[in-house]
Parts: sequence; C-alpha cells; structure tokens
Amino acid sequence: MRQIATEAAMTVKLIAQLHVQDFDAFKAVFDSVSQLRKEHGATGHRLHRGLDDRNKVVVVTEYRDADEARGFAQSTELKEAQERAGVEARDFTLYEEVEDVTY
Repeated sequence: MRQIATEAAMTVKLIAQLHVQDFDAFKAVFDSVSQLRKEHGATGHRLHRGLDDRNKVVVVTEYRDADEARGFAQSTELKEAQERAGVEARDFTLYEEVEDVTY
C-alpha cells in the first residue's frame, strides 16, 4: 500500500536518537510521561532499541505540526524526565512525512 502525504494529511515526525544508562529504567520513565506527549499534540509513537547496543534508543513521535513537536522537544518537563530516565546523549530532528509505503 502506497500513500503520498497531502498537505491536509501531512504529519511531522520528531525523531529522537538517545543513549541511555539502562533501557528498563528509561522505559519506565518514558511510559510515565505519555500524557505529556499527548498534551503537546502527539498522536502516536514508535520506540526502537539497538540490536548491538541495547541502550541506544530511537523514538519516532508523530505530531500534526512542527510547532507542537518543537514545543515538546524544548519543554522543561521533557528535560527533567530525561534526567530521571538516565538519558546520556540526545539528538532531536524534525521530519515531514512525504510517503508511507507498506510492503
């Protein structure tokens, strides 16, 4: 199935590449801030974990627009949660979805 994103259906992806001290501790904090993501307009997320380094994490969170995603990424609450979660390194990048293909 192939879908081309139209302006009306466009979504913004906030891709967070993280390195954490302990995945299980990170996951507990991550789960505890689901409401914070929703309050900033998140409509869903996907969580990925490294195969070779189990403490490398990629979170892809979906937003309706870039302002919502930026607001979340820059929030004090997120920074505090990341400290509690043992996030050692972080990189946030915004992308717009151009195409969604399922094989």
